[in-house]
Amino acid sequence: MKIALLAHSHYPIAQPFAGGLESHTHSLVQTLKRQGHDVTLFAAQGSDDTLEYVPFCRPTATDRFTPLEDIVRYREKAYYSAIEMISDGAYDIVHNNSLHYVPLHLANRLDIPMVTTLHTPPFVPMLNGFRNALRYDNHHTIAVSDMVGQLWKEQLPHLDYHVIHNGVDTLTWYPAQEKRGNFLLWSGRITPEKGTHLAIEAALEANMPLRICGPVQDDFYYYKEVLPLLQKYSHKITYLGNLTISQLRTQLANADALLCTPCWNEPFGLVVAEALACGTPIAGFGNGALPEILDDTVSRLTRKSVHRLADNIADTIALSSVTCRSYAVEHFSLESMSERYEAFYNDVLNKNTSDIRYA
Repeated sequence: MKIALLAHSHYPIAQPFAGGLESHTHSLVQTLKRQGHDVTLFAAQGSDDTLEYVPFCRPTATDRFTPLEDIVRYREKAYYSAIEMISDGAYDIVHNNSLHYVPLHLANRLDIPMVTTLHTPPFVPMLNGFRNALRYDNHHTIAVSDMVGQLWKEQLPHLDYHVIHNGVDTLTWYPAQEKRGNFLLWSGRITPEKGTHLAIEAALEANMPLRICGPVQDDFYYYKEVLPLLQKYSHKITYLGNLTISQLRTQLANADALLCTPCWNEPFGLVVAEALACGTPIAGFGNGALPEILDDTVSRLTRKSVHRLADNIADTIALSSVTCRSYAVEHFSLESMSERYEAFYNDVLNKNTSDIRYA
C-alpha cells in the first residue's frame, strides 16, 4: 500500500521523543516500511530524516513568542496544505495521527479513505471535527484502548471505532542481564495530569530512591510542585532529563519498578509497555486504560492514593521479571500492532470493517 501518515504539528517525530504519541508514530512508520509498504510521513520540521518525511510545518508547541491566536491560524493553514499534498500524492489511504480538527473537516475532499486514531480523551475542537467526519463514508476510527473509545462515544453516540492497542519494539526494549537497581523509575511528560509529584511522595513514603525521566511540558507545574521536592530530597530523588531510547531502556531495565501516576483518564500509557518489555513491573494508579491493558501478574494498581501506592511498591517489586517480559511480548509487540493496522487498512479498502475487532 501507499500510505500517507499525518503527524501532529506540536513536536518533531525524533528522539528524544516529547511523549508517547511521537514514539508511536515513529515506530509505526518504521514497521510499516519493513512490511513492504510505501509510507510517507507528514511531520513537523526537525523530524527524523531516516523516515524520509515531508515537513509541512514548524514545531508549534515550542513556540513561546508567537501569540496563541497566530499559532492556531498557522496550524490550520499547515494542515490545509498537508491535506492538499496528500490529495495530490496518489496514496491508497491516509492515517491521521494529527490530533487536529482540520483533517477531519477535509476528509471528504479526499478520494481515498482516512483512518483517524484516538490517542486522547475528547476535547472540543476534535469533537467538532468528528461531527463532520461522521457524515463521511471514507472516514474510519481507531482507538488505542476501549476506555478512550468509550469516552468519545459518550460525546458522539454514533461513533463506531475499533480498538488497536499500542505496541513497542521488544528488540529495542529488553531486560538487563541482571538488574542493578534498588531504585524506582518514573517516566513521562512532566505535567499535572501525569502526577509526577505524587510519584515522588509515594517513593519517599516507601523509602525508595526515585529517578525521573521526561520533558518538562508545564513550567508552572514543574517549578511549583516538582522542583521543590527535587531540591528538598536530592539525596533520594534524581531528575535525569529527557532521555534517548537507549538511555531510557537502561534505566527501565535496571529499575525495580515503574511508578505510573496518571491523574487523568490515561488513554494507554506507552511507557508501561516499554517497562514490561524491559522486565520491569508496574505500580500505579488504576486510571484510564491501565486496568484494561494490565493484570495482576505484572502490576499492582490502586485508586489515586499515595499511601496505597507506597504500600504496593514492595509487592510490585516481587513480581517476576520474566513474566513481565512475556506479557509485553504477547500483548504489546510492535509487530502485532502494525499487523493489526495493516489488516485494518486492507479491510477499510475492501469495505469490510463492520464486525471486526483488532486488539
